Amino acid sequence: MKVITRQKFYDRGKGLTPGELVRVAKGHEGECAISVYCYGPKTFETKETCSVEEALALVGKTPVTWIQVRGIQDEHRIRSLCEGLGMHRLAVEDVLSSDSRSKFEEFGPNLFVVSKAAMMNKERDSMTIEQISIFLGEGFLLSIQEGDEPLYNPVIQRLQHSTSRVRNSDVSYLLFALLDVKNDYLMNILDAMDSDIVEIEEAMLSEDNDEEEVDIETLYQKKRALLMLMRIVLPMRDNANRLELIDHPLIPDENRYFFRDLADYSRRAADRVEHARLIMQNMQEFHHAEQEHKINRVMKVLTVIATLFLPLTFIAGVYGMNFSHDSPWNMPELYWYYGYPACLGVMATIFFGFLFWFKKQKWI
Repeated sequence: MKVITRQKFYDRGKGLTPGELVRVAKGHEGECAISVYCYGPKTFETKETCSVEEALALVGKTPVTWIQVRGIQDEHRIRSLCEGLGMHRLAVEDVLSSDSRSKFEEFGPNLFVVSKAAMMNKERDSMTIEQISIFLGEGFLLSIQEGDEPLYNPVIQRLQHSTSRVRNSDVSYLLFALLDVKNDYLMNILDAMDSDIVEIEEAMLSEDNDEEEVDIETLYQKKRALLMLMRIVLPMRDNANRLELIDHPLIPDENRYFFRDLADYSRRAADRVEHARLIMQNMQEFHHAEQEHKINRVMKVLTVIATLFLPLTFIAGVYGMNFSHDSPWNMPELYWYYGYPACLGVMATIFFGFLFWFKKQKWI
């Protein structure tokens, strides 16, 4: 599985004040698209591709206003939108720095969440990882994702139904819904990863296992993907634990059960990733041990063959020395009428004698 990560878009740089950013590389190539969803139990309005001023003007018109931003290419628009909603400059820095670590922070009456989302492309057998930033305030929620993946389409579809829970709940439930759908994508990836691990494991343990059936490159790609997932899941678990226990006016008591479920969901995801990583590690060690075992078996056969022919080579070498026939110290067998067949008989006796002894010792 190929892992695709967005390039780092902005960095703080050296010697700059906190919150001041410098461009270091291109990130998402698409334009910064702003969509606004205003809803309540009896109303639902959508405004696509609106300006910063239009988005800010819609805040407070309905019980909940969700501003969705896709793409972080336009720094000026994002900074204007974040500052217009009262986001701290350090939080803005985290939004624009796509390599920020997942975190959960309180900025006065507002909450700020940074996390990583992973989506799978089955056709390309690839996993795309991008950063998600969520800023929660009284009656509004701002979500900024690094790319343009349709990550939150399931939530948007649920908002269109007047009887859905998200339409009849406050902004904290919207936060839960966005984090929960991100976890659903993650679980789908883990399910696919588990299936791939089972297939590789069955190929390794099959009796007719051939060296070509187990692709060590695929094994390393899966392991790398798991390590990337671990970098996502562990901070996600910490954020969920804090959301479960936080005492904040934006999260009422009736919604704490959902965040408790989210924390349990995150812990189970972390356990699955750790379990899969251990299995992949064992599979890698098993593969290396299997290759060493095959090499040892080949070396064992070659050693037996060399040992069998060693005395024969010695005898042939001795009788192959051509000294003077007139010397009294020369080998008398050279002049014997049956010397050649006798020499071959001795060689055959030594060969089969060694072979019988090796079999008796269970070396072959």
